[in-house]
Amino acid sequence: MKKPTFKISRREKIYLVIGGVALLIGGGIYPALRAATAFRQGQLESLQDEIALLEDLNAVVANARAIQQENEMLRDELRGAGELLFPPMENRIMMQSKMTKLLNEMGPDLDLEVSAGRSTIGDSTTQMNLSVRGRGRYPELLKFLHRLETSRPLILVDSMSLNAPRPKKPNNSKTSTSGNSKKAPEKTKDPSMQFRLSIQIHMQAGEEGGA
Repeated sequence: MKKPTFKISRREKIYLVIGGVALLIGGGIYPALRAATAFRQGQLESLQDEIALLEDLNAVVANARAIQQENEMLRDELRGAGELLFPPMENRIMMQSKMTKLLNEMGPDLDLEVSAGRSTIGDSTTQMNLSVRGRGRYPELLKFLHRLETSRPLILVDSMSLNAPRPKKPNNSKTSTSGNSKKAPEKTKDPSMQFRLSIQIHMQAGEEGGA
């Protein structure tokens, strides 16, 4: 018995060859091409980032002289502002005691009470907020405020409140023995007023030694 034979035409052979090539491309060459394309894209993006960084560095180098001059100007201004700053704070309690003594020297007749105030920036080794309460006559209060404004180092007044006393009502219960005689009005002294200040002081940079 003869074995069956399969004859393949020339066109079918061509189709088989094309199919094999397509399988080869799809199975191995195409993924490799995609990986190579992705690698080239990544390298291109890295190169663009390096070019942008180099341009920024070139701009900094080009402006180096201007930046240096600006730093020198800032240093000169800081040297001139040294007299406006208090010495570095070594201890917060001791610094508050020193400020209490200084403020009482500025307003010896005002019965000042100094306490820690609220800070808007949190704890800081170069800034201290204080609350000052007192009581005194208007001329004494003006002198105290003038001394604060002209003090060196600088003391900044954030806010101020003033409570003037209410005028006393005349006492009509006492009448003179003579209906026609009137008592001359007595001269009154300047009334004593209560006030409250929120002040702020700035110190030179330094390490704080304790609480």
